[in-house]
Amino acid sequence: MDVLQRQRRDVRVAEIMAEIGDRVPPRPPVELGEPDAATAAFRAVQADRQAARERLVATERARADSLILAAQLATLDWRQVEPGAQQDFVEQYAEAYWQAASPGRGLVDSLDTAALRGRLQAAFGQPTRNGDAQRRYGYGGSEFVQFEYWFVVNDSIPVLALDVDGPFGRGLMIATDEPHAAIVQDLKADLSARLDAARRPDPWVDYYHSYERRRWFRTGFNGAETFTVEVRPPRWSGRSDAQRWVIHR
Repeated sequence: MDVLQRQRRDVRVAEIMAEIGDRVPPRPPVELGEPDAATAAFRAVQADRQAARERLVATERARADSLILAAQLATLDWRQVEPGAQQDFVEQYAEAYWQAASPGRGLVDSLDTAALRGRLQAAFGQPTRNGDAQRRYGYGGSEFVQFEYWFVVNDSIPVLALDVDGPFGRGLMIATDEPHAAIVQDLKADLSARLDAARRPDPWVDYYHSYERRRWFRTGFNGAETFTVEVRPPRWSGRSDAQRWVIHR
């Protein structure tokens, strides 16, 4: 009996296939009504489970990021970019968007910029760039910025330390690129501690063009006292294509 039924079924299938071919004709879509209560409850449970899984994944990722951050901050190795090595730094970070640290009450916020410049000199040497960078190093920075120290921390984190208003300002602007913005305050605190340890300033000299005062100044520390004197515009001022070497924006 079973064999006979299978034979009849196979014959009927063959007849249907002969009529319609090997493709089933398209049918209009069927409109589905509202799901019943059981189906709606099942879908709600599934959505809650999916949301819980996504929250767990986000939590694990945040935990992993925090562990990576903690490892980065365990030991910070500051390498200053030398004046002659500006081109490599500019090429790598010219398109970076910089995030500045928010103001605080630490050393790099409260101390006179001139005093901080001397401590930077003692801790790291000459700035990466200053007002007469074109004359001394062939790199045309902004003459309205007295000095710029560029760093690479732990071989991967770029940091900028700039004056705020030349010798007339207070504190420094500390910035890093967007991928490391979450640790910019930690970087600032570490740099502040390093400058706090460098209490004996080394002699230094910079030039500064004050935009607000429309005057040029020669400023520095001669080993005994700091000085800031107004000077004529230097011969080398205004001769470089400053845009070529702009790094901060």
